[in-house]
Amino acid sequence: MSHFSNDDHELVDFLKQHRPSVPAADPALEDRLFDAIAATAQPTSLADRRASRSKRSVAWLVPSAIAAGLVATVVGYRTLMPAQPSATELASLEAFVESNWQGTLNNTSDEAPFGDVATN
Repeated sequence: MSHFSNDDHELVDFLKQHRPSVPAADPALEDRLFDAIAATAQPTSLADRRASRSKRSVAWLVPSAIAAGLVATVVGYRTLMPAQPSATELASLEAFVESNWQGTLNNTSDEAPFGDVATN
């Protein structure tokens, strides 16, 4: 056991001397509690109990569905995001676009742009 200093004993004695008195118990408290319990509507039939169980089962399904939806959204977003192209892929794409653009600007032939299809 721990040994208290003299200051602690003085504090304990002071608190014992000045502690408040315990209030008297209400003699009608037990009757009021039983009356309140009896007044509370209790499901008596089996159908009432099943209905209350089904309400509880739906109540826990809603937050679970929300959480599952959030997880699916985060996972789906991560998997469906396109990968960032590398520097070589970007350079290849840029060269392709530039060569096609230059090809359309430098096309000086007198042929129809769509070949035989446009002349029909």
